[in-house]
Amino acid sequence: MIFNRSKLALALTMLCGASASMAIPHRSAIAGEAPGQYQHVLILSVDGLRSADLQDPSLQPYLTNINSLRSVGVTYPNAFTTSPSDSFPGTLSYLTGAGPATTGVYYDDTYARDLIAPIANGGNINSPLGTEATYFELMDYSIPADPSNPDPTNVLWRLDGGGYESGDPTKPFVQGDYGKGSIDKTRLPQNCSSGTCKPVYPWQYLSNGINTIFNVAHNAGLYTAFSDKHAAAYNIVQGRGGDSINDYYSPEINASVIFDQNGKLTDAITFDANGKPIIDPNAHVVTDNTTYTKAYDDLKVQAILNEINGRNSLGTQYAPVPNVFAMNFQAVSVGEKALNGGINNSGNPANNPKATGATPTTGPSSVLTDAVQHTDESIGKILTAIRSNPLLAKNTLVVLVAKHGQDPRDGVGNLLHDNLIPDAIDYHLGDPNAVSQATQDDVSLIWLKDQSKISDVTQYLRSLRKLPLCTGTSSGSTTSAPTCNPGINNVYSGAKAHQLGLAPSPNPDNRTPDVFVQTLPGYIFVGNPSNGKKIAEHGALFTADATNIALVIGGDGLPSKVKGTTVNDGVRTTQIAATVLNALGLNPNLLAGVRIEGTKALPGTGIPATSK
Repeated sequence: MIFNRSKLALALTMLCGASASMAIPHRSAIAGEAPGQYQHVLILSVDGLRSADLQDPSLQPYLTNINSLRSVGVTYPNAFTTSPSDSFPGTLSYLTGAGPATTGVYYDDTYARDLIAPIANGGNINSPLGTEATYFELMDYSIPADPSNPDPTNVLWRLDGGGYESGDPTKPFVQGDYGKGSIDKTRLPQNCSSGTCKPVYPWQYLSNGINTIFNVAHNAGLYTAFSDKHAAAYNIVQGRGGDSINDYYSPEINASVIFDQNGKLTDAITFDANGKPIIDPNAHVVTDNTTYTKAYDDLKVQAILNEINGRNSLGTQYAPVPNVFAMNFQAVSVGEKALNGGINNSGNPANNPKATGATPTTGPSSVLTDAVQHTDESIGKILTAIRSNPLLAKNTLVVLVAKHGQDPRDGVGNLLHDNLIPDAIDYHLGDPNAVSQATQDDVSLIWLKDQSKISDVTQYLRSLRKLPLCTGTSSGSTTSAPTCNPGINNVYSGAKAHQLGLAPSPNPDNRTPDVFVQTLPGYIFVGNPSNGKKIAEHGALFTADATNIALVIGGDGLPSKVKGTTVNDGVRTTQIAATVLNALGLNPNLLAGVRIEGTKALPGTGIPATSK
């Protein structure tokens, strides 16, 4: 069923008056009828929330509302996200039913051998094949950090993703829209295979014709909405065709912000009478600390509440309550990574010089518990809005999940210089440009210039494990042999990477990392360890702290026999996609990822399978 928004708004105005908000939307504001057990599915992703966190007695006072959802749902303590455990593949897993080996998306920062560099980086029809593909905040329009001396490599961002093309203030200002309108096509990698270079939009970066649950729902005439952390890049979840989300709202998490006089988060970048950018001297990036991240999350919570109450995400007009909608929380992740955050953070100045401890030093830090409590209270507001509406209470399924955890959960991570592994490879191969791309957090993903060297490099990196472990003061060199082990636990490539599900085949291709380095738990690569600002990170391969995430499926409409139960089976976040479509009465096999990987729905929900 397709709604005419103008007629809908008129009908609602007549029925409900000219009120600026509605506590309970009229039935005419409810979205198209889904043929399944549920009319609405809401996915709430809490970055960094691990299964162990839900079980931790010291965190229970701060999990009241999450535990309330658990009491009417099913908890999966052995749920795992993707490896690598990055946000991009983690999100796509529960929206596509497939992991990175199928979607072709391993990280938000990868390498594509069959594409060329963006226009902003000088890419053109004559450029060589092979480019870094940066699907994160860099894809937004941007503002020069120093308006008097513009530098396209030193830019800032606004919440709506607006700014100047390539960060160049001599070009027209583009008003961002928290979505597609924020995509700066000059920052996109280009496909020139047809003889004409075309930008590769986020949804076009997906492999194998991958689509998402939003595609399936939208094609069935249902209404969809989505909110995450990057205005431009997360349009990847639009899936095939790039037009599956009716209401997309993703304020940029790397925006420069301040609090206005009412205590609301707002842009720190304004403009003078001549349109020249003015940057408030008190500007902070959202992730500087949880004070700003909590307020940033509040923007998205309000968007969800607006949608539940029959308005669009901005609250500016009437709209159907989405049949499928999703949002993401960031404060817990920031609280876990903060120098004064985490659990049992008594500091570790030896390998993390700025990590000097938290309050308290044992048990969860006040920074983390505050972030967890704020997130839990926000979830409580959302659950209350659903439960207080008789049209939604038993017709809405809520999925609580995390894209990733953080490693280490307990203690402080050891920071290592991010040149250690690339420089070791360059030295070994006698080529200072042997590594085309290294994407590193608490993992190292390597794309080699010469793919015939994959096996050689794999064996060489494994041999480094016999050396003493590197410290934060160790640095690499392209001209001398490594003297320490840069945190390597294991190295996978070829047949072994394929066997572990990391690669689509044993053979190298244009998208898959050539070498996957699994680091020892708690080892994190950064640009400069002496200036490191975090004690934990994600991206790791198979490490429980980073991959064993929280997962709860709940709702008042679930069968009474499954409410409050725990399913101990090992499950994966890919199974969420199939479960969501079953709940709506849609066929999970309409997802390419489900067909390719044979993904099954989550067990124990009582939601019948459908083949419609």
